[in-house]
Amino acid sequence: MIIRASIPAGLAPPLLIEDGDKKEGLIVDYTNALAEAMGRKAQFSVVTRYRLLGYLLKGQMDILCYTSPLWDTSQDKMDFSKTLFIKREIIIGPSPMPETVAGLKGKTLGTMLLYVYPALDPYFSSGKINREDNVSEEANLKKLLHGRIQYVVTDQIFLDYFRLKNPDITKNRQSIFLKDYPIICSISRLGRVTKKDLDSAILKLKSSGKLEHLFKKYGSTLINPE
Repeated sequence: MIIRASIPAGLAPPLLIEDGDKKEGLIVDYTNALAEAMGRKAQFSVVTRYRLLGYLLKGQMDILCYTSPLWDTSQDKMDFSKTLFIKREIIIGPSPMPETVAGLKGKTLGTMLLYVYPALDPYFSSGKINREDNVSEEANLKKLLHGRIQYVVTDQIFLDYFRLKNPDITKNRQSIFLKDYPIICSISRLGRVTKKDLDSAILKLKSSGKLEHLFKKYGSTLINPE
């Protein structure tokens, strides 16, 4: 039986890499591996964030394997899997970087349009730190690479992937830790996948080392929850 897997539209590489109708990237790879561990195959749909919840609640999609309990508001309406990996949010800037965010007072950070940053929003709202929005992670990192901005808020996985083709991105730069987000799968209660089966598949994927291998494919390192 096919597993209908949804992917949020607009995700940056390496999470989602689209080439016409072809869908690739880390989410596609590990969701395929999870389906295989359950003896099944995955069928993917890239869905806008506004439609994701409705599709899952109605059973039109079975799983979404890129969400977090720290931002998902539907925890009473769906089932949720064990943690797949940790998404690490960082700030990268010129060396030496301050030890804490407070040391960036008066600076401008490259941010994502419409994104909420719980650890930074108090600084933005008070005007102590400025934000400069862009439409994609890649665009922000390109601005950083070419010196058009000094500081960027990003994820470690995006930086690692960008560095494969642009090794100078970390030259004379450092990063400071901002926040960790546990990434899980949300599971439709009207779908074709059970929490028990998916949790078992996640354990298989981790214990076999396959998930770690998939991260290395994109130049990154798997961060497991402690």
